[in-house]
Amino acid sequence: MHNQGSHATSTAHRLAEGNDDFGPGWYAILASRELPQGKPLALTRFDLPLVAFRTSDNISVMLDRCPHRGVKLSNGCLEKNNIVCPFHGLSFNHHGQCERIPVQGDDSVIPKALRATTYPAREQHGFIFLWWGAVPEVLPEVDWFHDELDGCDGPYENVAECNTGLSRNIENQLDMAHLPFVHKNSIGRFVKSTRMDVDCTVNGRRIRMFRRGHPDYYVEMCLPNLWINRIGEKTWVFLAFAPVSATRTRIYTRYYQGSFRIPVLKHLLGWVMRWSNLRILKEDIRIIETHDTRQSPPLDGSEFLLACDLPIIQYRRLRANWQRSE
Repeated sequence: MHNQGSHATSTAHRLAEGNDDFGPGWYAILASRELPQGKPLALTRFDLPLVAFRTSDNISVMLDRCPHRGVKLSNGCLEKNNIVCPFHGLSFNHHGQCERIPVQGDDSVIPKALRATTYPAREQHGFIFLWWGAVPEVLPEVDWFHDELDGCDGPYENVAECNTGLSRNIENQLDMAHLPFVHKNSIGRFVKSTRMDVDCTVNGRRIRMFRRGHPDYYVEMCLPNLWINRIGEKTWVFLAFAPVSATRTRIYTRYYQGSFRIPVLKHLLGWVMRWSNLRILKEDIRIIETHDTRQSPPLDGSEFLLACDLPIIQYRRLRANWQRSE
């Protein structure tokens, strides 16, 4: 059903030879609101040019390359749920199979091998998710924060981009010790002490951290690229780290809450938190873009990690096992 073509495979192998951060799994790559109806959208994820489009009942994500002559499919159009190449009018369905070659006539036999490279994709929770890596016979469900977010108002969403890879962004959000320094003019003002005694638990591909003695207010990372922070009763900040390339990440910030139900008040609060979260994220980006490497290293001693870095240590262990699993 899904055709992992040679171009995509060779690129994946090229990335895997370095420290690319991309283990197998469902990645949130795009907010649903960004994908229009009726026309294809070009985007870059995993260092690959991709094209996404909606059909009447599906989402399709393909390598942005016509297998005929290698031009961008995203410059074409949609007709009857198919994407049509702008060069010679070849028409591909959402599985990538060519269904029409106009220059050979409608009665011509179409080779089964004439396929665009496609990737498994789903639309859930206001995101387009793409499965990266070897495709299992049965794809798992998208892991999500149902217990936390179901029934909450939101999302109040914003987006920013950062010139560091996925792992640097994840580790920044698993680092509690930077709060009074990086965020001294925002949320860091509420931190009463610069001493950080951090506890951390690991459950499958989830890492939860909290300040010792305060387990009710925590950060949880759900690999490969979803993050949540409980900042109050029924109040959550959410992040999704979409990997544009090995050295660039598109970050979606969201605010959810389940306490305020009066329409005017809840939307005013959502608007304020939407822009506050973006401001805080930009404070992070200014620092993490100065890292000496765009991806975090393995546990090789090149960085002298401290006791407060326990969540980062656990993440690097998980990342190593996760990448080996492919």
